[in-house]
Amino acid sequence: MDIVIFAGCAMAVLVAWCVVALRITGRIPRVRLHRHRRPARPTPPAPQDQPAAVIDMRLSVEWASPRQVWPALTAENMLLAARLAGRMTPGEYRARMLELARRCEPRPTAGSE
Repeated sequence: MDIVIFAGCAMAVLVAWCVVALRITGRIPRVRLHRHRRPARPTPPAPQDQPAAVIDMRLSVEWASPRQVWPALTAENMLLAARLAGRMTPGEYRARMLELARRCEPRPTAGSE
């Protein structure tokens, strides 16, 4: 009887070792359970009475100018740090970010146009 139990345990260990080895080498793909997901919410259609937003496709070198980008990023990081520290309300944060966006809008640099 002891031999039968030993043989059963040895077979279980051998099968487990083979499965792990084959999975590591990629010969046995991992089985993933497919859970039913809710379908994504449809995007609402754009209102017909308003014209579509115009996108400026003429991005130029001034958008990448470090003299214009880094000061804006530094100011934005300071605002975010103040908001996360609780020194600023969400409304104040939005207002200051809009002000920063207007103030830091990239302008053509000399010689780029």
